[in-house]
Amino acid sequence: MRKKCGSARQICLDMLMDVFEKQAYSNVVMQSAMSATGLSTEDKAFASAMFYGTITRLYSIDYYLNKKLDKDLEKLDPAVRTLLRMGAWQILYSHSVPTFAAVDQTVNLAKQYTNEGASKLINAVLRALSKEERSENSDKATTRFDIHYSLNRELAGCLIKWYGKERAASIASAFLSTPNVTARHNRLRCTRDELIQEFHKEGVTTEDSLFMDEAIRISLCGHSIPDLPSYRNGLFMIQDEAAMLVSHILAPSKGARILDVCAAPGGKSCHIAEITGDQAHIIALDIHESRLVQIEENQKRLGIIGIDTAVADASSITTEHKEYIQAFDGVLADVPCSGLGLLLRKPDIRQKMTYARMQELIPIQAAILREAAECVRPGGRLVYSTCTINPEENAYQAERFLSENKDFRYQSFGDILPERLKEESLCLMEQAQKGQLQLLPDRVGCDGFFIACFRRINDGEKSSL
Repeated sequence: MRKKCGSARQICLDMLMDVFEKQAYSNVVMQSAMSATGLSTEDKAFASAMFYGTITRLYSIDYYLNKKLDKDLEKLDPAVRTLLRMGAWQILYSHSVPTFAAVDQTVNLAKQYTNEGASKLINAVLRALSKEERSENSDKATTRFDIHYSLNRELAGCLIKWYGKERAASIASAFLSTPNVTARHNRLRCTRDELIQEFHKEGVTTEDSLFMDEAIRISLCGHSIPDLPSYRNGLFMIQDEAAMLVSHILAPSKGARILDVCAAPGGKSCHIAEITGDQAHIIALDIHESRLVQIEENQKRLGIIGIDTAVADASSITTEHKEYIQAFDGVLADVPCSGLGLLLRKPDIRQKMTYARMQELIPIQAAILREAAECVRPGGRLVYSTCTINPEENAYQAERFLSENKDFRYQSFGDILPERLKEESLCLMEQAQKGQLQLLPDRVGCDGFFIACFRRINDGEKSSL
């Protein structure tokens, strides 16, 4: 059972045990643990850095630990294995922990959780590891691509295949930087400047956005988002800027009928409502009824009334809801994907995603896209989006869809592209003018994200072809 108080390292150990041994999601574990501790702001920050850092660097950490062990790391007791991983992260990757302290504090913690023999093993392995220079000053900087960037061989190989080794290294490096937290101000309740003032009153620091006008990058300074009065009062929602762009590309208007086919937890549905002054009729679908509750909670907190929720399998929408056929001005299909654009903020994906799983997702995405298309009225827009950087799930998927659906065309959105993205790269502008966009973290700074926009041609256009 997790202790509700203790040192940052104790709490981190308990959280990592949940993730590594119980397959819990890191973001869920973190939110639950941090709300139950009495840690100082500084200790919370350290526990968070060690927790996410250990998960992010797990592949490399295990590689270096196995070089120092007589038997495979996976054969050790779970607590011993986790303590070794924590200690290794501090020695190899932390810039704030002296090596001697990393060893001594981990061994002291081991004495509380393991036996004398295990404590001695941890001490010996970490001391042997500490004799090597820290990663950025040693030959680790020139070692294998997968080890250097903490990506398993499958993911490393895919990244190099898709982008070439030089660009792959740039992207992989970006996924090892410090993640930012971005808030989207709720224009139904406040202006951007008013929200910034509220953040400052609450002790939250702010920075300019990367490219979206309604975005504010924030540093929580030890605060928990759900505990902020500004959050409880519905002044903002957490959302990456790439995801914010999706709703603008859909170009919703007041009075429009909008369908969001994979909507939970509701970030994009709520954003569409905000853009239209809560004067659009939005139907938000999800296959899991329990996840619809998240959408309903978010729209209530944000003061939105224009969203209706319904349970539906996005891969067979029109079978369950025949009334949806060609009934919507805009349809959004933000489909289940490999999530490789989120490696910075969801490090669990580094361990859980495989090439086989990516391949399993592709036919599901295609089915969802086909069904979503059936719901678009003539002249209406269809937006397909993913939070991955895999071309097979992105551009190739969009091209296959168009080849099979002759009444759809790419819809240019160059006029919608934020000025700062236009200034960043001519290539991005050219993509947007052609109707699709691949955002990558090394060039733009946001999550890796893909967006394609299509328009269903109307009868008059068909007759002229």
